[in-house]
Amino acid sequence: MIVAYTDLRDLTPTELELLPDEERSREFGSASRRRQFQCGRALARLLLQQATGRAARDHEFLAEKGGKPYCSEGPAFSITHSGRVAACAVAEAGLAGIDVEYVDERRDSSRIVDRFFSAEESSWLKANPEGFYMLWVIKEAFVKAHGQSIFGGLEKLRCTIAPPVIQATAIEGSFQSLSLYQRENSYLGLASTGEDLRNVEFLHWYPASSELITANDYRFVATTTADAGTASR
Repeated sequence: MIVAYTDLRDLTPTELELLPDEERSREFGSASRRRQFQCGRALARLLLQQATGRAARDHEFLAEKGGKPYCSEGPAFSITHSGRVAACAVAEAGLAGIDVEYVDERRDSSRIVDRFFSAEESSWLKANPEGFYMLWVIKEAFVKAHGQSIFGGLEKLRCTIAPPVIQATAIEGSFQSLSLYQRENSYLGLASTGEDLRNVEFLHWYPASSELITANDYRFVATTTADAGTASR
């Protein structure tokens, strides 16, 4: 799997050329929502261009019934954004899911935990207060890989984390590998149904540039792969 990330920003005319006319002209209720959409789509197209050799704007994006975008003649991909970061994952095989979240100590997560987390997960969180974000990004990445709503899918994956191991069980759906990374005050979760996520390639897209540069500022935290100590599915 390849992951690319960038700072959320308004695109320059040069960067907007990565997008087809429909994505450049689409209307949104706010400038911030337009920024998120255009930056995420441009990043996805640039990463698909690198993965397939086809021009960024030539990829046709369609939407599944639940709204998840997919590439009609390309590999599976997933887009996320949080705070000042947008990120995209492109799969070499199977389905892909990605989520990134910044830690917000002011956030009251108790209602989400009560509604979507298992008793075992809730117990684990009592001893790991920041673990909410670690579990959240893994759960949401899993849900996004399957094109489901987070409000009907978070409970379909149960997991606890003891780095470098994620112990996970899919109640519905499946995965081959889940992985967790950390950068500054944020966590990034990945899910794949067809790949081992021990060797993820991270790329950074810098402003006003169409180049994706190899980066290593996402620190590996944990994975479900067998060599890390578990092969839960």
